[in-house]
Amino acid sequence: MDTEIHHAGSHPYGGGILGVPDEILLQIMHCLEFQDIITLGKTCKRLHDPTQDRSIWLHLLRQQQKRLPFPHHISEPSKWAHLSTSSLTSVVRRLRVVEHTWLSERTHYFVPGHRMSCSLDPIFDNDDGARSIYTVEIYLDRWLLCVYHEKIVELWDLDSVLHDPHKPIVCTSQNVRGTGSFSSASTHLDEENSILTIAVSCHELCQVLQVQLRPSSAFYALEEDEDLNDVCFRTIAVIPIPSPVLCLRAVVPARSLLLLSLPSSFHLLNWETGQRTIVHMMSEEEEELWNGVVGATFLTSQHVLVIKSHSIEICTLVDNYHDAPQHPQSYPSESTRHPNRPPESHMYAMVHSHYLHSTTFRGVSFAHPVVHRLTPHAGSASLEPGPTKVSTSFLAFDVLRGLFHFSVTITLPPAAPSGANPEHTAPTPIDVHVQLLSSHNMAMPIALAIPDDGTSTPTGGSAGALPRSGFSHGTRGFVSSCALGPTGRRGVWVERRRGAVRRVVYAFDAASSSAAAGTMEELTGEPMDTAEDVDGHSDREGSHTSSSAPTVDGPPWRGEAINGREVYEVNSYDLRDDITHIAFAEATGLIALGTRKGDIRVLGRAGVY
Repeated sequence: MDTEIHHAGSHPYGGGILGVPDEILLQIMHCLEFQDIITLGKTCKRLHDPTQDRSIWLHLLRQQQKRLPFPHHISEPSKWAHLSTSSLTSVVRRLRVVEHTWLSERTHYFVPGHRMSCSLDPIFDNDDGARSIYTVEIYLDRWLLCVYHEKIVELWDLDSVLHDPHKPIVCTSQNVRGTGSFSSASTHLDEENSILTIAVSCHELCQVLQVQLRPSSAFYALEEDEDLNDVCFRTIAVIPIPSPVLCLRAVVPARSLLLLSLPSSFHLLNWETGQRTIVHMMSEEEEELWNGVVGATFLTSQHVLVIKSHSIEICTLVDNYHDAPQHPQSYPSESTRHPNRPPESHMYAMVHSHYLHSTTFRGVSFAHPVVHRLTPHAGSASLEPGPTKVSTSFLAFDVLRGLFHFSVTITLPPAAPSGANPEHTAPTPIDVHVQLLSSHNMAMPIALAIPDDGTSTPTGGSAGALPRSGFSHGTRGFVSSCALGPTGRRGVWVERRRGAVRRVVYAFDAASSSAAAGTMEELTGEPMDTAEDVDGHSDREGSHTSSSAPTVDGPPWRGEAINGREVYEVNSYDLRDDITHIAFAEATGLIALGTRKGDIRVLGRAGVY
C-alpha cells in the first residue's frame, strides 16, 4: 500500500484523486451515474480525459438497456461496435433525456405539412372534413404512416422536426385505385431490413405496398447521406378477395400471406400464387355472444394470437386438414368450387380460449413477439433441443371498463425429428399462459351473490340498486384509443370524460406496471387458484388458458393499476375534435394524434423536439 501511495504522489498531477491511476479512475467511474460523469468531466482536463473512455459509455448503455426501450438499429450490443465514443455519448444522453421527459406534459404540438409547404399547410388542416383516418402508426421512431379511408396512404419523416419543428414533410404518398373507400388495412415492419409492408382493401380488391425506410438520426448523426427521394411506395401485389366483408388482420411478407378474418374463420391469401386457404376454428365451446375479431398477430408461422370482443385466443394452424377431428360443419369440395375463383384449400386451427364475458374489447395494440429457445443444461445427458417459448404483450381497451395490459406466453415442444412423416404427425399441444399485468379500471361489473333461497341480489345492496348495464358508474369516462410500444415497455391511451369537453392523453411505463402482475379475476370473475392448461392438467402457479373455464362476474381485480400521467389535453365542444387514433415512438417519446375530423397532431416538448 505504501508503494502505491508513493507512486500516486509522484504522479505529474500531484496527490489526491488527480494522482490516482487511470485504471482506478475508470473503476470508480463505472460506479457513477450519467450526470456524475458529466459533472466530473467538466472539472479539469485530468478528469475529463478518462470520462471519454469508450468502456464508460458502453457500461452506461448496458445499464439503460435493462430498463429502457431502444431503437431497433442499436437494440443489441452487437450493433454498438461501429459507434464512436461521441456517438455512444449522444445515444446515452438522448435516452436519458427521453426517460426524464417521457411522462411530462407536452407544451406544444405541430401539424404535419406536405412536401411543397413552407409553413403549416392549410389544406391539410382538413376544415371541410374531406378526410377520415383509418389508422395512424409510427415506425422505427421516425416514420409516421397515416392511412385514410379515402384511399390515400401518406408517410411523414419526423426526423425533420430535429431541424425545424414546423415543417415535417410528406416523404411519399399513394392514391390507391379501387371501388369505394378503404374497409381495412394491416401493416408489417421487417425491422432487420427496414421494409414496411402495407396491405389495404377496398370492396373486393386488396393491394400490397412496400417502402424502404431509414433508421432514425435522433440518437446520433448517421454517416451516410440520405436521399429521401428514394423513400417511395411501390405496389407489389393487387389481388381480389372473395368477399368485401373479409377484414385484413395481419401481413406476413416472408410468406406472401394476408390474414383476413370472419368471426368464425380466417382466410389465408397468398398474393404470389393466388392460393386461398380457409382456416376453420375448432373451438370447444359455442359462443353465446357475438364475438368479433378486434385484432390478430402471428406469434410464429403456425400460431396466431387473436383478440376478440369477449375472448383471448391462441390459434394453432394445422397443415394437414384431413387429420382434423370430425365436425358437423361441411366444407366445399374441389368439384363444387366456382371455376372463376382462385384455387382454395381448407385447414383447421385448434383454438385455446380465455372467455371474458363481462368485457367488450374495442381496440388492441401488440408488442413484438420475442422468441426464447431453451437449451439443455450443461450436465444434461440429452443433446436434443429444448422447448421454445414465445412471449408478447398487448394493450386492449373496453370503451366503458377501461384499459388492460396482458402478457401471453406459449411454450412449444421441440420440433419433430427430421425423419418423421408430417402426414402422420399429430398436432402437438402447446402450453399457453395468459396473465393480466395491470389495468386502468373505469366502470366495473357488479357481482351477484346467490343466497340460499336461489334469488340473486347485488353484493353491495338490494336488487333495485343494480344498474341496468350491470356496471358501476366508474370514473364517468371512456377510452377511445390506445397504443403499446414495440418492446412493450411504454404505452399511451386517450380518455374522454362523459358530460365534459375535455380529452386527455395519458402515457405510462409498462415495465413498472408489469413488475407486480395481477390475476384474471377482474375479467373472468372466477378466482384462478386452480387453472387448467391446454392438456387438462391443473397448475396452481399461474393463470393458464382453458377453453372450458367458467366466466362469471366476480370480485374486482386486486393487482396493480396502470400509473398513467396526463401529458396533453384538448378542450373543445366540437365532436369532430375527438381523438380517435393515437400512435407514438417508443424510444423518442413523440406522440401522434388523429381526430375524427381527419387532422393529425404530433406532440413535442420544448428542449426535446
